[in-house]
Amino acid sequence: MIIACIDSLNLRELDLSGRRFTWANSLDTLTFKRLDRVLVSTDWKQKFPLAVVQALTRDISDHTPLLLDCGTSTTQGNQHPFQFELCWLLTNGFFEQVRDVWNNENNGTNSLQRWQFKIRRTRQHLRGWGRHVRGKNKQKKREY
Repeated sequence: MIIACIDSLNLRELDLSGRRFTWANSLDTLTFKRLDRVLVSTDWKQKFPLAVVQALTRDISDHTPLLLDCGTSTTQGNQHPFQFELCWLLTNGFFEQVRDVWNNENNGTNSLQRWQFKIRRTRQHLRGWGRHVRGKNKQKKREY
């Protein structure tokens, strides 16, 4: 039934590199299965012919995280890719900043669009907030 649905939508699975299975149980007798997959349309595959799916290390879950690399640069112009800084978790006001930005953004006509907009807006906000925090920390270091 699932295969018929996938075929009816004209979807194709991208090949997985790194390992053959994406799930393993935690019992004495190990069981390995291929549960997680990346399906794309033929139009999407033509748009991103260099796309690959890589299996990452499975540390805390019984599922293997998959990384989809579209084969194109995700940065525009001279803008650096977003990097989350662990020290932000220890900075006063961080969680409030994220909560406020996340709760204020409700654009989009469906749940996926709303989620994508919230993620994009949160990333933009944290990029600026992170620069501000770094600037304040540099200033404090100079004062000492």
